[in-house]
Amino acid sequence: MPDAAWFDYRGLRRHADVRAFNVTGEINSTLPDMLALQIRRAYYCSVSWTDSLIGRVLAELDNLGLSNDTIVSFFSDHGYTLGEHTEWTKQTNFELATHAPMMISIPGLTDKGIRSEQLTELVDLFPTLVEAAGLKKLPVCPKNSANVSLCSEGSSLIPLIRQPLKPIKKASFSQYPRCGRMGYSMRTDRYRYTEWTKFSREPDYKAEWGNLCGVELYDHLIDREENYNHAYDDEYKDIRKELSTMLRDGWRKSIVEK
Repeated sequence: MPDAAWFDYRGLRRHADVRAFNVTGEINSTLPDMLALQIRRAYYCSVSWTDSLIGRVLAELDNLGLSNDTIVSFFSDHGYTLGEHTEWTKQTNFELATHAPMMISIPGLTDKGIRSEQLTELVDLFPTLVEAAGLKKLPVCPKNSANVSLCSEGSSLIPLIRQPLKPIKKASFSQYPRCGRMGYSMRTDRYRYTEWTKFSREPDYKAEWGNLCGVELYDHLIDREENYNHAYDDEYKDIRKELSTMLRDGWRKSIVEK
């Protein structure tokens, strides 16, 4: 991986039980096995506890007779790495950190349960809830939305709920900064592609695409764990060029025409 892709999981290393092992956070360093098992156990404990609390909320909706006319959404802002790539916590552009849960219950539409493998983004939740509630459709944000009071960069998922096999976008986008660089990342149905580059500051925060310090290309058809970076492999040369164009074109051109 490029050096910029690595996160030293400094937040985790601040805890006293982790500090006791003198973990450096250097590239490819990781935690002792016993400590790793303890952290994973604590993580799964927190997830189970969260699940139980969600169950209490949903049960109370039933008790109040509100389940049949209440839209419920559950989502997380990121995934969490538990030792994969010898990484910990969340501040990366790998699949595990950018792939977050998102579930929506809409009475009359999702009563029998719907699962879709199509690409979505967390910005899609806002326009989805607006449409599900029968409110006025949100306008699409202009390229500079600093002075716009209400708009959305997401796509409503209602069409996907009605047709789970029909894609609504060609790619999902995410980004995370590191050492004065921004990692702009994109996930298609097969690939994850990331470019690390300089970017301008306020007010526009534009990428300086001619100043790359690292590129990542992972092929999920043969490597779902993202262990092999193909960005510099000859057989992926044309694929990299195509993905780079898609990434730089941005989310607007990734939307599938209805």
